[in-house]
Amino acid sequence: MSRGSISFLCTLALCSLTACDDLAAFKTDTNSVFRGEVVGSDSDVAQSSFIRQGFPSRTQLELTFDPSVATLTVPSDGGPAPSSDGPGTIDTYLCPAGKAHCAVELRTPGPITHARLLPIESLAHDALSQYTFPGGGRIRNYIFGLRFDQATPTGAISRYAMIFLSLMDSGRVEVRAMAPSVLASGAPTEIAPALFGLFVLERHKP
Repeated sequence: MSRGSISFLCTLALCSLTACDDLAAFKTDTNSVFRGEVVGSDSDVAQSSFIRQGFPSRTQLELTFDPSVATLTVPSDGGPAPSSDGPGTIDTYLCPAGKAHCAVELRTPGPITHARLLPIESLAHDALSQYTFPGGGRIRNYIFGLRFDQATPTGAISRYAMIFLSLMDSGRVEVRAMAPSVLASGAPTEIAPALFGLFVLERHKP
């Protein structure tokens, strides 16, 4: 067995004895979601700042999450992965006139709506699944794909994004969402901007 495989197995064993016991605390249910605002909303520029692009100021993100199904692995016999409703969903919302907070019934859909987190099955066997950030405070990091439809002046378009999700020892969740811009077919015209946003989420009632 390679050194990398031994290291990965040791990490899994340590996780099963320590921090992984804490993951269940991040599961949402019908009475809770994780919600937060995109970082960089105080910028004077509505659509972007040096740490925010494509998400209008004050964009809110809501996350449902189940860590018990957050990682799907490919069976050793090469068969399909076990079926699952997935580890969670993401929705973004905007408040009228860029307000910091507003009643749920006053919000309008943001760039990402009704999108499911999509585990990348083989990632669990790669060292990238153990990625981390400088500094502490992170219990577990995940990478997900995301498919979503976004409204544009010329109609809805299908888009793809990457989601980097971190469970924090403070009980918060960090979500980094990113996607390339979309160009008109056969032309350099941009019909949807690139997306990059960091959202710091706390548990709330829906």
